[in-house]
Amino acid sequence: MGDGFPERIRIGALARTFTPELVDFAIEEAGARERAVKSLPARLVVYFTLAMWLFTSVGYGGVLRELVEHWPLKRGEKWRPASTGSLTKARSRLGAGALRVLFDRVRGAQGTPATPGVFWRNLRLTSLDGTTFNVPDSAANSAAYTRPVTEARQGPYPQVRLLALVECGTLAVIAAVFDSLAVGERTLATRLLPVIERGTLLLADRGFPSYDLFTAAAGRGAELLWRASASFTLPVIEVLHDGTCLSRLNGPRGQRITVRVIEYTVHSTAEGADGSTTESSELFCLITTLLDPDTAPATELAELYARRWTSETIYRSIKVEQRGGRTATLRSNSPEMVAQELWAMLCVYQSVRHLATDSATQDGIPPAQISFKHALHAAQRTVGADFPPSTPDHQDP
Repeated sequence: MGDGFPERIRIGALARTFTPELVDFAIEEAGARERAVKSLPARLVVYFTLAMWLFTSVGYGGVLRELVEHWPLKRGEKWRPASTGSLTKARSRLGAGALRVLFDRVRGAQGTPATPGVFWRNLRLTSLDGTTFNVPDSAANSAAYTRPVTEARQGPYPQVRLLALVECGTLAVIAAVFDSLAVGERTLATRLLPVIERGTLLLADRGFPSYDLFTAAAGRGAELLWRASASFTLPVIEVLHDGTCLSRLNGPRGQRITVRVIEYTVHSTAEGADGSTTESSELFCLITTLLDPDTAPATELAELYARRWTSETIYRSIKVEQRGGRTATLRSNSPEMVAQELWAMLCVYQSVRHLATDSATQDGIPPAQISFKHALHAAQRTVGADFPPSTPDHQDP
């Protein structure tokens, strides 16, 4: 195999994740089952919405053809092409709920203690970060989503802000939320608190630390390793033997929490015509709930913080390789359809990561080393073969 995917892994890349039974469950759970038989039934529309994220450069008609060329028909039934207008109405009938239910069923960590790169000292490595997506400049979207403002000028498109909790070792999405650009990352982070678990080490950049959010996340039982901004006040309470120190975050009404502070710079050496030169990075200041330098060495924590870029890697995979470019807009002209499209995006991304993790497991390598682009291409090639799969109520003629 040129892409490194064994045949037993390649076959059924999406079909095994989104079975007809699971899709029907999601439709029923969301109350999206049609009352009368239609030429575009809800199950087909779900698969169509998912397939839009496999073939993002193809129009509605092309995406549908990828599905129905192998869609199992009843005896005597014939396929009739659907217009773009019909597909738009069918998506509207379906709504966003079924895709949200689907994502809730497939989201989550994929690594085990035996998976390389997933755990550090018995803690599952996770990361929290956000990104934005342009949406079409329709009246409905403009009313629901804020535009970015730079140098007193509004951006050309309204934007959605998405925040995801991810597993660093497999690049899987554990959970995600999204809202208008006007809703800040800290606010979105509070909506993800219920899925933060004991036994994880959560990484986050300097946009997240606040007393309330830090203590709430720590209260879930997770260990935290967050970067603090330069404006953060961190009084030195005790200098530890490794050069790090204990400090505290102060909250309202005299509340406080003890944290450990790790400060460092990264030095790099470059070879040039005039010899080697050494450059130093900006100062990094990390705060953590891991207070003991003997069980959590500062050098290891500094190296671990670099794993926060897992989130950036995921968003690059979605925006560049899956969507087709960082500045590309979504397809949907209403907030409900934007939500449907984003849940479908996350579903397909998670399914492709399952494919990559399974392939890595077969080869005994870290899943993060598997190219998302190659896994995505493998998933695209399986659509014509067995996606969506046949079911008892759809028999081939």
